[in-house]
Amino acid sequence: MTASDQLDTAWLSSLGDLSLVAKSVVEGFMSGLHRSPFLGYSTEFASYRQYIQGDNLKHVDWKVWGRTDELYVKQFEDDTNLRGHIFLDASGSMNFGEPNKFAYARLLAAALACLMSRQHDAPGLTTFGGERVETLPPRSHRNQIDDLLILLANSKADGETIARPELLQVVETMTRRGIAVVISDLFGTGDDLLEVLRKLRLQRQEVLLFHIVSPEEMDFDLGGEFLMEDSESGEVIPVHAASFRQEYLKRIEQFCGATATTCDKLEIDYRRLRTDQPLEDALTFYFEERMAM
Repeated sequence: MTASDQLDTAWLSSLGDLSLVAKSVVEGFMSGLHRSPFLGYSTEFASYRQYIQGDNLKHVDWKVWGRTDELYVKQFEDDTNLRGHIFLDASGSMNFGEPNKFAYARLLAAALACLMSRQHDAPGLTTFGGERVETLPPRSHRNQIDDLLILLANSKADGETIARPELLQVVETMTRRGIAVVISDLFGTGDDLLEVLRKLRLQRQEVLLFHIVSPEEMDFDLGGEFLMEDSESGEVIPVHAASFRQEYLKRIEQFCGATATTCDKLEIDYRRLRTDQPLEDALTFYFEERMAM
């Protein structure tokens, strides 16, 4: 299944389709890791937890089952719960491009949440855009993925990218060390998003930033004259594409470079993702960072 096929399905889908596509992406990704040194479990035992449907039966403690008639899974050091909070930019600028940035970002968020759950981590989600900040705190609960996917399925991309007080309050509640994944095109007002990233680091979060860009934004393969409208502010400017292309490409690379430099100073892992890239690239990046912790 290509990235475009995945996105078309997700963009037109109901909640059930979003869940199905996201889980199929994760299954395909995990099957490609069968020979990876990241797979397998530490030999250092940590604790037990109750069996969850889909757990590998080889980690079930059958002696405990024989005594209690309950299924428990041995949990090892690299399999202990970690809080993974996903921050999804749902502002108007995300509703752009082919494949669409918000469709890509929403499916990425769903796939990451499914991967976190599969790793027995506690996924959470916050969407922000315009006047809206909606959040589902991280938790290890059997209904968490369903609740998270419902929030994703109902999310829309509109309004300005503003770090509202409600968003900063969510960050301030993150007192337990974990991973914060920020998914955004970074088209915001001033340093609002930078402030969110700084606060996440102050809260002792390992921060992964996925910078979502469309092929149109990165290649600017256009000709003729256009009236270009800012999807968040509504500002309109006339553009002669051919004469402006070189300057535009220079500016967009400067912007991406400056963002990467800032992230490096803040010890934030930065990854730019074009919407025509396979989602597996993002999952690999997350998985390697997760294992490194």
